[in-house]
Amino acid sequence: MPRISDFSEQMFLALVALVALAFVIGVWRAGKPRESSRTSLRWAGVAIVVIAVWLGASALAAETGILREFNRRPPPFLVFLSVFVIATAAVALSPIGGRLVNGTDIRWLAGFQAFRIPVEYLLHRLYQEGAVPAQMTYAGMNFDILSGALALAIFIWGTIGKPPRWAILGFNLVGLALLINIVTIAILSAPTPLRKFFNEPANTFVTYMPFVWLPAFLVQAAWFGHLLVFRWLRQFR
Repeated sequence: MPRISDFSEQMFLALVALVALAFVIGVWRAGKPRESSRTSLRWAGVAIVVIAVWLGASALAAETGILREFNRRPPPFLVFLSVFVIATAAVALSPIGGRLVNGTDIRWLAGFQAFRIPVEYLLHRLYQEGAVPAQMTYAGMNFDILSGALALAIFIWGTIGKPPRWAILGFNLVGLALLINIVTIAILSAPTPLRKFFNEPANTFVTYMPFVWLPAFLVQAAWFGHLLVFRWLRQFR
């Protein structure tokens, strides 16, 4: 495990907790005021179970050490990431995703992605601490902080007016492209047969607890948010 400061680890855990809380609150409030409090609480319970299983399964995978067996074919880490990408899409297309799309204002669906700003700041801190390669930060080839800034802009726009569909679609496409960019860089920076970036350190910190929740949860939260916005755009033409 690369040496990481206590402050960076605590900041990371706080981000995970805040995103998880945002998901639970969003699912809980999405049906108000048209449904009973009991129904809303039932949905909140479903959301809590989803978060608990999600975080628990990824933590277990990291603790077994299998994710660090980079020389296996296929690399377990890539299989792990693929499973979570598919699972995220399934949740976004499920009744939970439908509930969020139907019961949440678009400014919140888009503005949620502002959490990517502190994530990028944290990645830069980890780069300075020697745990993350430069290309995975805004000191290198990662410009995902722009996604968070655009999300914040859409939220503010939606608070004072009504952003047009082209602005929402543009934000979503740019944000998704930047997400794909950093995920690709992260994969090519890991010590697998696919590695293209050979500067040190290799991208291995994401296979340890609690940082496994970066690809398994925070990246998936961004992917989930983009899918919800696309679903909103299709549903409310």
